[in-house]
Amino acid sequence: MDYKVLVLMLNLVNIVNLSLGEMLCANCANGDLTVDELTEARIEIVKQQILKKLRLEKKPELAIPVNSLPMPVAQGQTFSSGTEKSNDFDEYYGRTEQKIIFPVEGECLTSGRYPFTCIQFELPPDVEPTEVTVVELWFYKERDPMDEYNQTFVISEAAHWDNQQQFKKTKPIAIKETFIGEGWVRVELAWAVRVWLEERERLHTLHVACRTCQLRRAPLSFHEKHRPFLVVYTKYAGKRRRARTIECGATTTECCRQPLYVSFKQLGWDDWIIQPAGYHAYFCKGSCAPISSLTVSNSNHHNFIRKYFYSLSDEKKGAFKPCCAPTTFRSLQLLYMESNDTVTQKTLPNMVVESCGCM
Repeated sequence: MDYKVLVLMLNLVNIVNLSLGEMLCANCANGDLTVDELTEARIEIVKQQILKKLRLEKKPELAIPVNSLPMPVAQGQTFSSGTEKSNDFDEYYGRTEQKIIFPVEGECLTSGRYPFTCIQFELPPDVEPTEVTVVELWFYKERDPMDEYNQTFVISEAAHWDNQQQFKKTKPIAIKETFIGEGWVRVELAWAVRVWLEERERLHTLHVACRTCQLRRAPLSFHEKHRPFLVVYTKYAGKRRRARTIECGATTTECCRQPLYVSFKQLGWDDWIIQPAGYHAYFCKGSCAPISSLTVSNSNHHNFIRKYFYSLSDEKKGAFKPCCAPTTFRSLQLLYMESNDTVTQKTLPNMVVESCGCM
């Protein structure tokens, strides 16, 4: 990396909790830098922002590679890319949107009249019951060559021994009718998971029985690409309107929004970020007229700057020059692998420049 680019990046990154917009402001950069050097510095700053908002010092070290995840997870089928989500939550760190947990095949303490399999998992400690909106158990159903009708699965809390060593039966929590062919099956378990979270019970075993199967065990696959997983979705704030802004063009000289695409593959981060493949961060550039000649605007930032300008002395007014900078932002949603082999989706605030203005 060029020395000038490194110095610029370090100076910007060392400013605690500096917003992405301020960090990408073209007027903050050294005029000696080329366009390519500025782009390199901006992308490096975006990398540092993502890590900080995820509370990471470096990218996670994974025991399970992304390409070995179950296909619906690896292909991003659980990913919700709602970029219009509001930012009215914690102003810096990312907010969890979903957790994906990978159960393992476990031991059941009871048998049954129907073919069954037991799976064990642990609920994440950082999810509150009031935050849970949807919980889906995904499992891959293998073909039962002896069954000619639709299959019926019963999911229950697995039987266990209580403190008095008295045997408890399995407690059904969901019934799912499916097609007879092989493929992925989704079962909704939100109400049960909320109860478990309220009771602070994190370790669980599910008894999955097939009432119509003719096999010796329920036809659940535990193959690497087909192993079961549990998706816990959490709440988020409502949608909001996008702000209008001037997009930069070949002949645009006034303050405008310039494209800046960040590719996670080019960064070498596609081995832990599942979705999206990249995103448009944008930055602001262009000239601004003197504040005294700007048209009256109803925007809060513009009114604030005008009030500040007219409070200055005549000498300081002459030196006061508006800067083209971001005025509003959008969030970025990331679906990524953590070092504990849990897949998490978080919303990172203030990662996409939505509009630019002179301030």
